Amino acid sequence: MTEPTSCCAARGSSAAVYCGNCDLLVGLDGLHVLDVVVAEDLLRVRVESPPGLMGCPACGVVALSHGRREVELVDAPCFGRPVTLVWWKRTWSCPEPACPVSVFTEQDEAVARPRGLLTTRAAWWAARQLRREHASVLGLARQLGTSWKTVWRAVKPLLEAMDADPTRFDGVETLGVDRGCPRLRGSTCGTT
Repeated sequence: MTEPTSCCAARGSSAAVYCGNCDLLVGLDGLHVLDVVVAEDLLRVRVESPPGLMGCPACGVVALSHGRREVELVDAPCFGRPVTLVWWKRTWSCPEPACPVSVFTEQDEAVARPRGLLTTRAAWWAARQLRREHASVLGLARQLGTSWKTVWRAVKPLLEAMDADPTRFDGVETLGVDRGCPRLRGSTCGTT
């Protein structure tokens, strides 16, 4: 008899069964959780998309499965730990001889940009931390378990897009300056 409180009780069956509770907790639409492992002080979450038909992005012919490959992405921290998302991506081959595309890998920009190292969620989390919490890129890199360069490459385009948005000041009536800066030698802050 299976344990009724176990959300993943069906994993013992031979068919691919996904746990809706695990999928809900991880929160990546279109991807299903295969397993979660604690490795040192890091959570490794392995996910995949469900099986289905895929059309070639160039010619639209139904593609053939060409296996899978694992792609490791840095995700937003969870439960006080850095998270590595291991996306078990499907690869496809186009059977059309005249098509310029031979093999391609599934992409989902809602999960991560092509060739990105951070998930989209982690990049936006870092951008929010920089803007609202005045965090440093180095501090965010420590929290994410990655390098400064990796974080900055993911966050910089988001910040540039926000800066270029002409509606960012809609609804703002007054801009002010915070005069609460510390007195430093040679500082003219707060003097008239």
